[in-house]
Amino acid sequence: MRLRAIVLLAALALPAAAQQGAGQRPGGRTGIDVVVPVDPYEHDRLHWFDGQPHHLVPGTVTIDAPPYVCDRDGETFTDQEAFAAHLRSAHRVPAGQIPSRLVVEGGQVHFPR
Repeated sequence: MRLRAIVLLAALALPAAAQQGAGQRPGGRTGIDVVVPVDPYEHDRLHWFDGQPHHLVPGTVTIDAPPYVCDRDGETFTDQEAFAAHLRSAHRVPAGQIPSRLVVEGGQVHFPR
């Protein structure tokens, strides 16, 4: 009788263990120990750990708006390289100055007036 109970418990435990994904603890809990609330607008800021930008034009994600906007001309761009080329040719901004002259607002990268 005892052997049947052990076999029954093992049979019930194996499918549950197989469904458990990587990084999860028994009981369905994930490996996350701390949850830190973030201000909903925090994603609009760019953070460079060494204080210097590493891209000429930062990447961005927008759903219902163009990702790159030249506020001086009112032009919008969907391509990062085309936006950088526009800034260098139309506004004569040296490549080394482009990162410091851009502003990210609402998920869009702006070249302000």
